[in-house]
Amino acid sequence: MQSRLQTQPDHDSGPRLRLEALPSWPNTTTKRWVVSFAERVCEDSNTAALLAIGSIVRQVTPVNDVDLVYIFRASRPRFRTHPLDVDIRVYAAQEVGDLLSTGHDLLSWCFHFGYLIWEHNRFWTSLKDGWKGRVPLPSPTVAEQRAAQAQHRYEQLLELGDSDAAHDQLVSLLTHRAWASLLRHNVHPASRPELPHQLRSLGEHSLASLLERALKERAVRASEDIAPASVEGRAV
Repeated sequence: MQSRLQTQPDHDSGPRLRLEALPSWPNTTTKRWVVSFAERVCEDSNTAALLAIGSIVRQVTPVNDVDLVYIFRASRPRFRTHPLDVDIRVYAAQEVGDLLSTGHDLLSWCFHFGYLIWEHNRFWTSLKDGWKGRVPLPSPTVAEQRAAQAQHRYEQLLELGDSDAAHDQLVSLLTHRAWASLLRHNVHPASRPELPHQLRSLGEHSLASLLERALKERAVRASEDIAPASVEGRAV
């Protein structure tokens, strides 16, 4: 599935308009927080670029959280509080190129699929132009190692009888296996909900079905959780 969103902005549009173009959000409270955060940090000269990644930029459902990538120029910020369904990854502008050259999984995903909310002095646009056709795929070996670690945690949680946490690890385990399989076929993984389709296109029907079932079960478990969503802050 290809995103129909315009990943590069019209430079006359501000971060609010860019975020308003995203069709799906976890909830209105999270959307309001992210818009306010983006408007605040994009006025800061320390900001090189702010991007959104993950399911929210790929026009898939459901969207359970918001993943942001913040790239700073000089001083590393510490975003001390934000909603639990928002994750902010922070990188120095001077390190992004080196990380891309090593096949850094998150920045590679950001390079191929990320949605640019704002940039100063065309930082992200220039970086993409300079690295076009030169970004290596992430390592399938790393994905396999992460799958093995998730498998171990999954088995431990099953022994402890924590079925919800175990299921989260099962989703993680299958996701890492999907990444490894796709990367072995020289295919860059898209967002998690898109992985089963990508796997089936390569004939990996069994893994696709396992992941699809695990994602559906996770959605059911989430819908059955009647506790109100927390907006307590967490450190980055």
